[in-house]
This record gives sequence, structure tokens and C-alpha cells, in this order.
Amino acid sequence: MTIKPKVGVLVSALLEDDYNKTAHMRPEAQKFVDRITGIVGQSADVVVPKLIEEEYQAAEAAQMFNAAGVDLIVAAQPAYTKGIIPTRAFLDTTAPILVWNTQQIRFLPENADFDLIMVNSGFAGVPEMTSALTRIGKKFWTLTSHIEDQVGLQKLADWIAAAGVVRRLKTTRIGTIAGTFEGATDMMADQLSLRRHVGPVCWPIEPETVASVMEKISDAQVKTLVKSESARYKIDIDAPSFERSCRLALALEQVAREKKMDALASFDYIWLNMPSVGIIASYGTGRLCELGIPTTTEGDIVHATAMIALQQLTGAATFIEPYVIDFDRNAVILSHDGHGNPAMAALPSHVTIKSSIYYEGLHGRGAGFEYAYKPGAVTLLSLICVEDKWRFVIAEGESLEIKPRPVAAPQMLFKPKSGDIQSWCDAWLMAGGPHHMGLAYGHVAARLEKVTKLLGIDVMVV
Repeated sequence: MTIKPKVGVLVSALLEDDYNKTAHMRPEAQKFVDRITGIVGQSADVVVPKLIEEEYQAAEAAQMFNAAGVDLIVAAQPAYTKGIIPTRAFLDTTAPILVWNTQQIRFLPENADFDLIMVNSGFAGVPEMTSALTRIGKKFWTLTSHIEDQVGLQKLADWIAAAGVVRRLKTTRIGTIAGTFEGATDMMADQLSLRRHVGPVCWPIEPETVASVMEKISDAQVKTLVKSESARYKIDIDAPSFERSCRLALALEQVAREKKMDALASFDYIWLNMPSVGIIASYGTGRLCELGIPTTTEGDIVHATAMIALQQLTGAATFIEPYVIDFDRNAVILSHDGHGNPAMAALPSHVTIKSSIYYEGLHGRGAGFEYAYKPGAVTLLSLICVEDKWRFVIAEGESLEIKPRPVAAPQMLFKPKSGDIQSWCDAWLMAGGPHHMGLAYGHVAARLEKVTKLLGIDVMVV
């Protein structure tokens, strides 16, 4: 699931006072407001007051922004504004601020009159606005571009998308099932620190809850799922084991939806020796990823968070870790033990559901996925916490075409965007990148970097 961010648009201009007599330009200035609103509105829900000319109007704008809970304020000026006017809005709001230093003409023509200058001279007042922001200690960033410049519009869209990630993270509920894999330092995280600095809240779910729901899943539900999966995937597992895996998958989905969880961090091994379950949950957790409920194994709440951020930006994410370096192709095999997002496979017809080779429970091994991820541009995202300071570790690269190995797991051959694989591995290790990662298609490092700015956390791009 992705959500739209809420963005406040604050446009101010000085048109009429004891010295300035250009109120006749108010309709043109309002058109500037409307134009900014239309651009921002392409990727956000916009909260916008009319043109701000007086301090009381700025105060009313702040009330509008606060009531709507905006994630970002885009501030612009078509003409000089006394700094105290927008400052009133900034003093009364807490949302981060992007100052868009823009204008509607590319240059001042030789026959320009004062009216044209009045609605294209925002740079006269923007420094006063940013200086005030600096002096009052408000968090802000700047973007200078012509209003139609595609590079500038892309940067603006990146900021808005980043604000959407922040909203998504701060409204995310991660269901945690049975703790984390013992001794794995990657997954040792302070849940309150995660909530405070990054956003998600973690909520425990007893593994017995899933087991109890599993027992109540009807045979008809199981048969329906078996039939639909058999129609699109290759099934290479005995029927009783696949049916049990489908029953567990349906139980996981039902619990996640009933408890309104946006993601799950599941310690899958907990069910291996539970008589009512007795198999690994790899098929069920992978299916949840496909359904848009990012799920990690081994109880990894940190990378459930990474998957949420990536899914917000790209629509789909998976959970992965490095396996084997390919020195000949400057790449590395990324995989996980039967768990992954089959929606990201090269071809659905090439996805195999097969018996796990990794874990055996009371009722056998259970089902997992085997396939190759599709080729294309990808972004990796990991999170670590260093002395209560969170960090995004990001890498862009390419998923290369690969023939899946018979290892009962999803697989990707990842090639870094630049440089040799040795240098990339060293850089990832020195950045503190853990062995688990979230992964999505597309190069979205620029947007993720802006997310860290909005959150006030660290970032390293490898």
C-alpha cells in the first residue's frame, strides 16, 4: 500500500502597503499560487490558503497546515515579501519546509514593465525568508529552478515523495511474532528508538494466535488457494505439504489484516516444533509480500521498516541478503531461504513453489519459493542504529539476468551501479550495512536521501 503525502503550499507577496501600490496585480499573483498548487497537486494532497499578504493570513495558514497534519510545506514568492509575514506561519508550524525559489519567466525581457517584475521577482524576498528561517532555527531546504524546468520539477517531486515516505513510516504498524533470531546483532533494535526517530510502531503477536487461526481455516479456502497458485506457478511439493503451507499462509494473512498490521517481522522457526503448525512459513511470508504486506523472517523489524519505505516509493519490495560474490561479473548473488516477493520475479510462469531445503518441522519442511528476480535497475536499503543515531545505508545497481540455481530460494545477481564488486563490498561493510536488506526496482537513492533529511537521521550511499 502507498499513501499520498499532505503538502502545504505557502505563497506570499507584498502588493499593497503605505509605499507599494500594486494591488491591481493580485489576480496575477493568485495565478502563481494556483500554478504552484497544480504542480504540487500532481503527487500530493495539497493544503493551500490564498495568497498571503498580511501576518494574520499567515497565522490562518499555519492553522490550516496544523489541522491537516501536513508532511511538508512548500514556500514560494512571486515578489518580495516582508520576512515577518511568512515567519509567522513558520513559527506556528512544525512541518519541515522546502523553499522553492522559482519564477515564471526565464529572463527579464528588454521591454519589461514593473508589473512583469512584480510577479517574477521572488528572489528579492526569498533570502529574507531563508535568513529568518535560519535565525529561528527551523528545518528547511531550498530548491532554485524555473517553474517549468524538468530537473527542478523532478527534485520537487523527490521532496514530495520523501515526505510521503515519512508519513508512511510514521503511520506504520509492524506486527512482531516471537522475537528475533538469537545472537543476530543486525536485528537487535530498540523499538522505542525506532518509533521516535524513524516512525514505525511495533506490536507483538503471539505465535499461538496464528496457529489458532490456522486451525480454523476451512478446507474450501485452502483448495481455492491451491488451485489459484497451481494455475500460475509450478508446484514442486507433495500435495499435503502444500495444503498445510497454504493453510498457514491464509492464517498469516488473516491475522495481519485483522490486527491492521502494515508489515510483519516473523520469527518463522517458532512454528517448526508446534504440533498444530510444524512447518516453515516461507511460502506464507513471501505471499504476504506479494499482497503488499512487507514481511521479514527471523523477526527483523528493522528491514520490515526498510521494505515499507521502498514499497511507498516503488509499489513493491522484497527482503534479501548477500550469498555468494561473483568476481567474474562484478556482482553478488542476493537471496534468502525460500522467502521473497514473487511479484518481482522475472516471469510468474518461472516461479516454483517447492519444499524447503533449509528447515524441517514436525510435519515436514513446508513450501518456499524458487525463482530469479527480473532484470532491471534496483535499490538496496538497510537501516542500522549507531549509538541511538539511525542511518540509512543505500546502494543502487542492476539486477542481471540469471538462471536460478536449484537452491529452493529466490535469487538475484546484483551488480553495483559503478566500480568493481570488491570495492563495493568493502564500502558496504565500512558503512555498517548489515546482512539483511530491503530491495526494490528503480533507482530511488535521491529520494531516500531526502527521507533521511526530513527525519533528521544519517545516510551513507554506497
